[in-house]
Amino acid sequence: MTHPQHVPALRLLRACDAVPVRGDLDRALAAARLDDDVQKAENAVLREAFGVPEPPTAGEEAEAWRSALRPALRTSRALEEFRRRAPYPPDSRQRLGALVDAYPDAGDDGVRALLVDWMTGLQPLGAPPWTLSETGGPASEVVRDAPGRPRSAERRTRLMDTLEAPDPGRRSGAARELLDWPEPEPARAVLDAYLRGRVDLPSGGCLARALATVAPAELGGEGIVPARVARLVPHLGPWETVPLIPLLLGWWEHGPAGLRTEAAHALRTAPAEVLADHLLPRIEAGAWGLLDLLAGRPLLGSSDRTRIRDRLRAEGRDGLAEGLVLDEGPGSVPRTTAPTGAVHRPGRAELLRLARTGGPEQIRRALSRLAEEHTGRAPDPDPALKQVIGELLAHPRPKVRLHAHRTSRTMLDRPAHLLHTAVLLDDSQPDIRRMAIRTLCHAAWEPAVPALVSLLDHTHPAVRGEAAEGLLLMGGAAVPALRHAVGQARPDRRSRYTGVLDRLTGSDGAPSPR
Repeated sequence: MTHPQHVPALRLLRACDAVPVRGDLDRALAAARLDDDVQKAENAVLREAFGVPEPPTAGEEAEAWRSALRPALRTSRALEEFRRRAPYPPDSRQRLGALVDAYPDAGDDGVRALLVDWMTGLQPLGAPPWTLSETGGPASEVVRDAPGRPRSAERRTRLMDTLEAPDPGRRSGAARELLDWPEPEPARAVLDAYLRGRVDLPSGGCLARALATVAPAELGGEGIVPARVARLVPHLGPWETVPLIPLLLGWWEHGPAGLRTEAAHALRTAPAEVLADHLLPRIEAGAWGLLDLLAGRPLLGSSDRTRIRDRLRAEGRDGLAEGLVLDEGPGSVPRTTAPTGAVHRPGRAELLRLARTGGPEQIRRALSRLAEEHTGRAPDPDPALKQVIGELLAHPRPKVRLHAHRTSRTMLDRPAHLLHTAVLLDDSQPDIRRMAIRTLCHAAWEPAVPALVSLLDHTHPAVRGEAAEGLLLMGGAAVPALRHAVGQARPDRRSRYTGVLDRLTGSDGAPSPR
């Protein structure tokens, strides 16, 4: 079969790795109207654009839907009403084929435009053809898409609408897809559906990251399943758990047995010193049951805590007293009295413990002491130090995060420091992100390139600008990731990547030297 000349034009676009857009389709359709056989030419253009094969024999239900569609082609209002109210055939490819066949019969340009809009909703231009499985209206047109398909605002909206679908399997399928999207809004929508029990997903990962952005007051709202919140909390960083302590404590005290277990497990992931600060005033008032949450967790010794332990022993509660573990300094406990005038200098283990569990000022002092005691130019080999610094990079206080980063630069080897720096590319403070970008790009650390490219779509203009300048410093190493991003980006945001790519490659398409 010989195709009209307008069809090879669309094929040529794809052969050049170009994604056809609506303007390309409109031009091809306009040219098709000049063909000797207009209906055949228009039909061929639409079938090529949307990947619709020559129609097989339609089923009885699909044929009935085709027949009902034709009277609706008279006016735009009639077509819109038909789209809203008419039942849908189960095979969306048949529906798409029916719309293609109906296009030449629509005499009004407005109706034709609506038909193309409908086709684009079913099969976005440039996306691989897929088979949809729906049973209802437009909100049910979404199932798991072909991997690597370009994202679009319309596709995201359809997926988010599917979170309200009656079929649990389709809700969960849409939720899994939305978790792969980089924007925060889809993850928040999936988190809300998960916390309300509408979707079933493994806890952790993207859900936990989304939970860290939610205010505690929202997590106690109507419809939220408390056990699901508690199940996600252990996947947060220790300091991300701190704002949730009052909420979790209420569930632990007043919830059913299953929720109490989940809440207790979540509370034990909070820094011990911070949790103790919340609990000890009530423990001093005689709420001994709260000691279960601190049992076996080392705490820094103090006169108030020692007094509580002595009181427990005096009341015959030796089991609770043994569970309250107080670290009163190096050596055995109890210690002999230190000579008058002696100054207690905490050892390395105690400094690391203070850095992990202390308040902001204790952390600052512990990190400063560790840096002071680091002599020579050789990096510190202690894996515990790397772990503590990694935890502090997620601390809620920006000054603590920056102090931890400076300590990493002072004490650790270059690869470890750059890995820690890369963590700050996701920091909530734009200035800290910009500092991390500059550090990584001046170090020419190529593993950071994909993350830097993703920051070209950041909401803060200063972060986008810093990422663009940093990628220019990276030189040719950034070109493959930028080209991949261009192919995946939404059309309205593609220029953010092409602008940097053009500056890197120059007019001849070859990467500029670093």
